[in-house]
Amino acid sequence: MSSKKTRRKRFDFEQTKLAATSDDPVVRKKMFKEYFEDFSEFPSYLFDNAAAIDPKLLATMLDLRNDPETSKEMQNGIDMLLERLPSA
Repeated sequence: MSSKKTRRKRFDFEQTKLAATSDDPVVRKKMFKEYFEDFSEFPSYLFDNAAAIDPKLLATMLDLRNDPETSKEMQNGIDMLLERLPSA
């Protein structure tokens, strides 16, 4: 009897960056949800947030925050991310 292990999908930085910075908010939201499920954090490092939070990052976080299907754990992650990044 052979047991099959569930393999974790391989992390693809370029694909993740393309999805995270997409002009399509649905693509961004899906990628951020998947990333959070895999790593329990959001990939804010993909954006230049030195002076102010990136507009696409902020829009995605607000979209996720306002989604009733967003888990409490993800809501907490959003709050923590927004608290540590500079305001717009």
